[in-house]
Amino acid sequence: MAGESIKLGISISRDQIRFIEAEEWSGKLNIISVVQIAMPKSFDFSIIGDENLIPQFSSLIDKSLENFSDKISMARVCIDRRLALKKTFAADKNLSDEAIRKHIEWELEQALIAPRDEYNVGFEHVSLKSSKNDIVVFAAIRKALVLYIEGIFKKSRLSLESIDLDLFASIRALGQAYSDKLKGVSALVDLSTTGIGYTILVDGLYAISTEKSLAGDDKKVAFEDLPAGELASVINLELNQLVEYLEEELNISNLDRIFIGGDKAGRSIVSELHSLQLSASVDIVEPFNNVHRQLNIESQMLVDENAASFMSCFGMIL
Repeated sequence: MAGESIKLGISISRDQIRFIEAEEWSGKLNIISVVQIAMPKSFDFSIIGDENLIPQFSSLIDKSLENFSDKISMARVCIDRRLALKKTFAADKNLSDEAIRKHIEWELEQALIAPRDEYNVGFEHVSLKSSKNDIVVFAAIRKALVLYIEGIFKKSRLSLESIDLDLFASIRALGQAYSDKLKGVSALVDLSTTGIGYTILVDGLYAISTEKSLAGDDKKVAFEDLPAGELASVINLELNQLVEYLEEELNISNLDRIFIGGDKAGRSIVSELHSLQLSASVDIVEPFNNVHRQLNIESQMLVDENAASFMSCFGMIL
């Protein structure tokens, strides 16, 4: 059909690989399939170089294609943000891209644990109209990891179109789902098996982010083992610290809204966190708010159980 295209987004987390198939016609999206499959082995730095695992991952991807249109030949993929070195800094509004690149290279000299030529580096320059400074975020990904992912797809029936971090894919999904509700200061809290990711947005644009693998520096315990009230206190403390940092850099103050996402998102945290952030609305993110869906029973069950876990995957088709 003229003007119609089929897209496949894939998110690879430590324990799960998720797929979303969508058709786009005249600029409108229709989600037609949602799939989740357990990984044969945790997807982290320990697998890089293990060529024996590549056919297993490739076979897993090919098996998933039974659920999708036979027109699909390419996929866009996002990976866990913790697989990259990421840093954010404030920049003068008149700073050139050349000057920004020089500063990034200086930052990399201080932070990289391997030679610079072993990394792919990209950055985003965010201009915030309401603030005195701009924001720059850069990410460095080991080339060995990129080559490993490319190797998986070379042995599958899919071509790899692009690789992104789940952080930026989730921001795109949030903008799609809440396009009219992101004015002011928003927080996206991602609860996953690898820890908690915190992202602050100003008028829907990236401002800062951080990740914590444990519940807190003084707690050697996974966050999912904490009571909801204690977990809310941990999240509240981290959000307040991020807002306090941005208060000086960007002239912002309180949070207006908080979105809870990730594969461990639960409604028990919503009321507890709202009691600590009375000026902010707190909600479980619903990434499919503004898109049409035509799903089979299995796909609908996955969405009903935890649509928030597909947020970054959805961002890869946008």
